[in-house]
Amino acid sequence: MRIEVWSDFGCPFCVIGKRKLENALGKFTMGDKVEVVYRSFQLDPNAENRTISTQQLAQEKGMTVEQLKAKQAQVANMIKKEAGLDVNYDQVIIANTFDGHRLVHFAAKVGKGAELTERLIRAYLSQRMNIADHNVLVSLGSEAGLNEQDLAEMLESDAYKDSVKADIAEARKLNISSAPTFVFNNKFLISGAQSEEDFLNALNSIWDEEKKFQELELKGESKGDNSCTDGVCNV
Repeated sequence: MRIEVWSDFGCPFCVIGKRKLENALGKFTMGDKVEVVYRSFQLDPNAENRTISTQQLAQEKGMTVEQLKAKQAQVANMIKKEAGLDVNYDQVIIANTFDGHRLVHFAAKVGKGAELTERLIRAYLSQRMNIADHNVLVSLGSEAGLNEQDLAEMLESDAYKDSVKADIAEARKLNISSAPTFVFNNKFLISGAQSEEDFLNALNSIWDEEKKFQELELKGESKGDNSCTDGVCNV
């Protein structure tokens, strides 16, 4: 079985969905027969790389600082509970994730795509690193055993730009408009961060019958407020 995951690094529901899927795969009797591939999806392709104050972010979102901090605490608690990841909102770094997705494609060539996806999520959400900075990306890639010079040369070139754009175009073709979205065997689509139980049921059903979930011609629907779309996380 092959599962393709369209996600972005700063998306709370993406990390939750990733963790729920991983937990389900750990319980799935045929888990060793499943390949998970991470595809590029940008919630905000036009994001400008910048570090801003909490006051400025609150103003941009039309909130008071107290309202923003309360919302951030809510999101942080949700991610901690559902995904076991500590999120740091002390510093607000906004980074365009395009080059991070290029790094994942580069790493996938040597079987490290999933590892770099996890590392980029932790770097952005937990450590508040600027994952648009090439020096940061080189450092993260080298942690996974990739050659620093190769990483730097790749990032300074146009390598894998077409791969990222192709993933995004494929998402549009499949009517994928939110993250995370999971596509099983290029036939069945699940949208949103479902529960571990739902993922396990899906794995068993698709493995045994390939009947239970809708075909890709039908647009997948999220179960409630459990996905991010158009640069917005509805939390």
